[in-house]
Amino acid sequence: MFGLPKFGDGIGLHRVERFFQAHRIDRAALARRSIAVTGTNGKGSTARFITSAVEAAGLRVGCFTSPHLFDVRERFMLGDDMIPQADFERHAETVLAFNRSLPEGDKIGSFEFLFLLAILWFQQEKPDAIVWEAGIGGRYDPVRSVCASVSVLTSIELEHTELLGATEELIAYDKSDVVAPGGCVILSPSINDALAVRIAAYAHLSGKITLPATASRRIGPVVNTPKGARFTYGFSATTPAADQPVRLRLAGQHQVDNAVTGLRAAEVWLGLKPEENAERHIAMLTALGRTRWPGRLEKVASAPDLWIDVGHTPKALEAVTRTFLEFSPRDKTLVVFGVSASKEVAAIAQTVAGRFDHFILTRAHKAGADVGLFAETFRKHSSDVTLAADTTDAARIAKERALREGMSVLALGGLFLSAEIQRAWNGGDPTSLEFL
Repeated sequence: MFGLPKFGDGIGLHRVERFFQAHRIDRAALARRSIAVTGTNGKGSTARFITSAVEAAGLRVGCFTSPHLFDVRERFMLGDDMIPQADFERHAETVLAFNRSLPEGDKIGSFEFLFLLAILWFQQEKPDAIVWEAGIGGRYDPVRSVCASVSVLTSIELEHTELLGATEELIAYDKSDVVAPGGCVILSPSINDALAVRIAAYAHLSGKITLPATASRRIGPVVNTPKGARFTYGFSATTPAADQPVRLRLAGQHQVDNAVTGLRAAEVWLGLKPEENAERHIAMLTALGRTRWPGRLEKVASAPDLWIDVGHTPKALEAVTRTFLEFSPRDKTLVVFGVSASKEVAAIAQTVAGRFDHFILTRAHKAGADVGLFAETFRKHSSDVTLAADTTDAARIAKERALREGMSVLALGGLFLSAEIQRAWNGGDPTSLEFL
């Protein structure tokens, strides 16, 4: 991204603070508008659910997320609209000029660059609310600088342990620090009780409170279909007759968790109580069903069907594959798989290999792991394993076979693999994609 290293010259919030001072960012106004989202998986989906719920209350909402699939401007949204190209370029130059003023050895990274660009755009547009997805962690993440009074913790897995800590507890503590002292941390249903107790104790030391997303709520059984998940939601744990039906465009128990967590965060930020304004809450529930989030178990082509998912951890792939098999026959599913070399290659490969029977293994042009690192894992589970030289070759082989045998194609392994397969499937050049 404009030649910037991913993390810049080390962690720290001092560069962001200097930018805020230099550009007279109104932190108090920013804090009043802001909701922060952090966690290992589900951050982007939850951010979009929060956005939909707050919009249903009649407010204009900005949303900053990562990563993007095809256009970096996907990260900056106001309602359904991306940042205009002219605004992106103007604010980018402002941030780059600031970076040039910094001393050598203390330059910003690509995520800081994008965050500061978002700060300028939202300061220009003045939305009523802004939902911020943290990059990595919370304690040292630029998003901490907005001093949000409400944050969400979507999930916890071991990740970036060299920065965040070697245990799930330490990672959770780091991520919970994204919210301002005295703020509220909404905990997803995916956070187990034992970890939730530890997070609550840690948060208490800085005057924060934690709130389980489903506290005093009723969540009915989840039914997954190709069109998304269905479940019921009750604003009271004791009155099932008042439960409301909910239909999401996103499928999976994990997306239901994201949706109800996003709804609770919107309620807390808005200061709403269901018993005081039932109609508004029902409107917010309905808005969850309109939420879209590209690349999350999404069907992106038909005849033959191509599904993609950008999950890149073992737990994420376990959830996605389990969900897909609820509505798609295993024997009619052809999986295209490739994983980034920086991820848990062996664990991710093992998760996927044990769930399906027909595979095309390949390597994304961007950061893809050598197929030789995981091919044997798939051969232990299946006799139907094809190796493809690259994502263009994999897309061609998959489309031809799917047409011939009446199969659906599912591309798994991460953002780079999914985006490249979709681009190649549509006749484009996957090497032309620009990622961070």
